[in-house]
Amino acid sequence: MDSNEMSYGELHQGLKKIRQRRWLLWLLIICYLPMMMLAMRADNAQQMIIGAFVVWLVLLIVAVALLALVRCPQCGHCYHMNGYSFRPVRKCFHCGLLLNQDKKS
Repeated sequence: MDSNEMSYGELHQGLKKIRQRRWLLWLLIICYLPMMMLAMRADNAQQMIIGAFVVWLVLLIVAVALLALVRCPQCGHCYHMNGYSFRPVRKCFHCGLLLNQDKKS
């Protein structure tokens, strides 16, 4: 086996980590509206809305940072970053590794 080649297990673990972080970001985005609706029903709605928004925003920043800094299992570069631009697409900007490459036979 060449030093540049990787096993299926390493590839699967790396892509699984990327997919999990993508799901975390999407879940945070989807949770925003129901969370705000619950905050609006509270007795002190204004304070609850501000508090819920601040917590959601901090979690969103953390999730985007985690996703932006995740490394491609094949080339080792940031999977979703190209220079300073962050774009959560389904392939690596540097080597073109697809997000579901480990699921193809």
